[in-house]
Formats: sequence, structure tokens, C-alpha cells
Amino acid sequence: MKSSPAASCLPHGKGRRHSENVLYHPSTPYVLSAPAIFIMSVFLILPMFFAIYLSFTDASLLSYAAGNFKLVGLKNYTDFLAGGSFGKVMKATFVYVILGVSLTYIFGLLTALLVNRNFKALGLFRSIIILPWAIPQVVLVLIWKWMLNPKFGVINHLLESLSVIPENFSWFTTSSVAIFALMLVTVWKQCPLANLILLAGLKAIPTENYEAASIDGANAFQRFLYITVPGLRSVTSVLVMLLTIWSFTNFTIIWVLTKGGPSDTTATLSIFTYLNAFKFQRMGLGAAVGVFSLLVTLAFTVIYYFFVMKPQENS
Repeated sequence: MKSSPAASCLPHGKGRRHSENVLYHPSTPYVLSAPAIFIMSVFLILPMFFAIYLSFTDASLLSYAAGNFKLVGLKNYTDFLAGGSFGKVMKATFVYVILGVSLTYIFGLLTALLVNRNFKALGLFRSIIILPWAIPQVVLVLIWKWMLNPKFGVINHLLESLSVIPENFSWFTTSSVAIFALMLVTVWKQCPLANLILLAGLKAIPTENYEAASIDGANAFQRFLYITVPGLRSVTSVLVMLLTIWSFTNFTIIWVLTKGGPSDTTATLSIFTYLNAFKFQRMGLGAAVGVFSLLVTLAFTVIYYFFVMKPQENS
């Protein structure tokens, strides 16, 4: 590599050493990471600690604005845990998380297996699969809400013409099908992420393993069961954790579609936090529900890491 004229004029390459000292100064990593640390502190860490503090107060929107709230200890937590809504909220949360994660993984795996093959229009098919992830969440949910509209939705019109559903059928006011509508939109949104991660895992499996299994007489199901599934174990553990955390904290899809209804059957922890803090103006109780949701997510992450991910790292 040729040195610059300015550096070559200095004896013994002092110019080069000086530039290296500037680039690799001990304070350089801290200077470069300072903006990210500042943004995370202002918009994530400080609000989190303030929400924890607020959960121990009786603050409402009016008392918070006036500064007239006071500490009440664990009252908000005991009110939530002993209240009649606790069972409904936890049931809605776990149903949404379990169904969302399992269905997203299944459809993500199916599409990943499909695009892992070579066929015509493969690039177009991959673009179509990734499209839902590129659409902003609010726009995506509004499109689906329009398509499922009881009066002029295209999906309703198609299903009514096939006599699958009755006329003016509402997806979001019927308890038995509201969760189905949520799953339809949620899986459609999350499936591209699962597809990309699982496709990367499939690409990492050596083709020689499949060839050797075929020579030994293994059929397609046996190759999938004994080669594909073990080969995807590491990416599956990461994907399931990401999908679970995302489902626990998801707010936009549920709020825009059902607002937690009907009869709180889709009111997950994130929805219940918003309802208490802003609709019912009980910010202290809403903060307590939010902190409880954080603790549940943290507990799942720690348990999942030690019992699922760590054994894979040691194996």
C-alpha cells in the first residue's frame, strides 16, 4: 500500500503512526457509542424507571398533571392481581402469544422450505413473501380491517358469495372469531421474519447430509425429521424467543382491529396497560400492569435462555 505524500515527508512514518493513534484512541469507542447510549437512556431506560416509580403511586391523568399524586405501595399490583380482569387478561395474552408464535413458525417454515428450492419466478415469490414486513404496521392493519369490513370488505364479499359466512358478518364483534382475525393479521405480518431466519438456517445445512440420507434410502419425511429439524435447532430457539417477546408487547394490531374487545377477550397485557393508563385515567394502575408485563417477559426470557438456549451453546 502506497503512503500519502504528507506521511512520506515525515521521518520514520510519524504521520502514519499519528493517524493510527487518532483512529484508535482509547476514548474512541466511548465517543462513538455515546449518541446511542444517550438516546436509549432518554427514550428507554429513564421512562422505564419512571414507570416503575409511577406504579407505586395513585396517579391519574389529572393528578399527575397537577402533581397531586402520592405513594400507595403495592396497592396497584394487588388490585390488578386480585381483580376480576386478571384472569381474562392473562388468558387473552397467552392465547395470543401461543397461537401467534406457533402459527407464525409453521407458516414461516413452510414458506422457507418452498423458497429453498429452485423454480421459475423464485425472486418474485421471495419479494411477495417479504412484502408484509416492509409495510408499516398501522397501514397493514388498516388494509386488513378494510378487507374484513362487514359491508364492503372484499374478503367478506368473497366468503358471502361462497356461502361460507352470513351476510354482514363481523369478525371483530364476535368473541369466537375475533382471535381468528387477529391471528390472520399477526401471522401475515410476522411470517416474513420467520421465513428469513429459517431460510438462513436451511442454507446452513450441508447438502451432503441430504445426499447421504437419500443414498441410505431415507424418504422425504425422514430427511426432514432427522436432518432439517436438528439443523434448524439453533435458529428455531432464537426465532421463538423473538416472536414471543414481540407477541407479549404487541399493541398496534390488537388495538386497531379490536381495541381489546369483544368483552375483553382480546385485551392482552399491553392493551390493558393502555386502557387503564389513558382511557380509564388510572396511570398508576396502568404503570403497574406494564411493569407486571415486563416482569413476565423478563422471566420467560431468563427461563428460556437457561433451559433452551444455553444447553445448545454447551452442546
